[in-house]
Amino acid sequence: MPLPLHNIKILDLTRLLPGAVCTLLLADMGADVVKVEDPAGGDYARWTPPLLDGMGAFFRVSNRNKRSLILNLKDAAGQAILHQLVASADVLIEGFRPGVTARLKCDYATLKTINPRLVYCSLSGWGQTGPYADISGHDLNYVSVMGVQGSSRTPQPLGGQVADVGGAYMAVIGIAAALFNRERTGHGDYLDVALAEAALPFAMYQWVESQVGGLPGGKGTLTGGSAFYDVYWSSDEKPMSLAPIEPKFWHNFCTAVTRPDWIEAHLNWQEQPRLKSEMQALFSTKTAAEWDVLLRDADCCFTLITPPEKLADDPHLQARHMAGISPDGTPWMRSPLHFQSETAPIGTAPGYGEHTRDVLTEAGYSDAEIATFISANVVKV
Repeated sequence: MPLPLHNIKILDLTRLLPGAVCTLLLADMGADVVKVEDPAGGDYARWTPPLLDGMGAFFRVSNRNKRSLILNLKDAAGQAILHQLVASADVLIEGFRPGVTARLKCDYATLKTINPRLVYCSLSGWGQTGPYADISGHDLNYVSVMGVQGSSRTPQPLGGQVADVGGAYMAVIGIAAALFNRERTGHGDYLDVALAEAALPFAMYQWVESQVGGLPGGKGTLTGGSAFYDVYWSSDEKPMSLAPIEPKFWHNFCTAVTRPDWIEAHLNWQEQPRLKSEMQALFSTKTAAEWDVLLRDADCCFTLITPPEKLADDPHLQARHMAGISPDGTPWMRSPLHFQSETAPIGTAPGYGEHTRDVLTEAGYSDAEIATFISANVVKV
């Protein structure tokens, strides 16, 4: 059985993390993703250290199973080539600042006249409208404005790119929904996906709690105010996560550590500072490995904290074939979507312009026409 997006053609005009993750997920679902790169070096991630065999390691991880086309969209001939590709494409995703696509003649208003069935996704920092639309930003800025950073006890760079990856996921959801709707209506659609807005639901609980419960950032139930949802340190100075929110899990924890006197204080807000202090003192008496042995099977929502360099060693990720290291040293992660159909292979990232000739040939251009484009610096191979 083929993967769900088999035969779906996607043109990827994005750079860096959000667009790369979005089209990686789509490629893992079977789509044919053509990465359209400019002649001035293409995606910045290609050349960003650390490098593996001259290619950015992150680019290798996030662009496997895609094809690369070098195309000069500032040239009228390059724009005409893109229009030819759009005629048979299903999806186009771009990550330019608002207004840039119109100058390059690859905006939705232009392209939908060529292909009314096209699903077009704009993936930008703040969205296409609003007072922040033209302001530069990165993940740290987006989560700062959307309440995620402000919910922390000590605001600092997060351990992951919440807005960037969240935006990629939202784009995938929107594209899949638009493709489904196209099957019913025959028409494509336009998606305006803002990375910042993708981060907003991550602060949903904290926002509601602050508005209704009066608990400000850093003092909420899930942001440092409670003893039953926090990080504790072992005697060998390793961090551990404990999250027995429900009474049954809290009861199991207190029983496992032989502190039945803590059970009644579970949801007593005035008792939380005392509990946290006593719990940290307790956790300081054993190593992380010892706590893991004691609490792993106690059914109390306890886990050790895995540093990123140890992800490939995790037995659960290994059992589900979710992460690993290729023989050439390239890390890989599979899509978190598991279908009963075949699984996409862990392929390689494309070389810069590796598939230029193939993509143009598939679009109907002759060898002579391709040679003309190459000599005019409209494309590169």
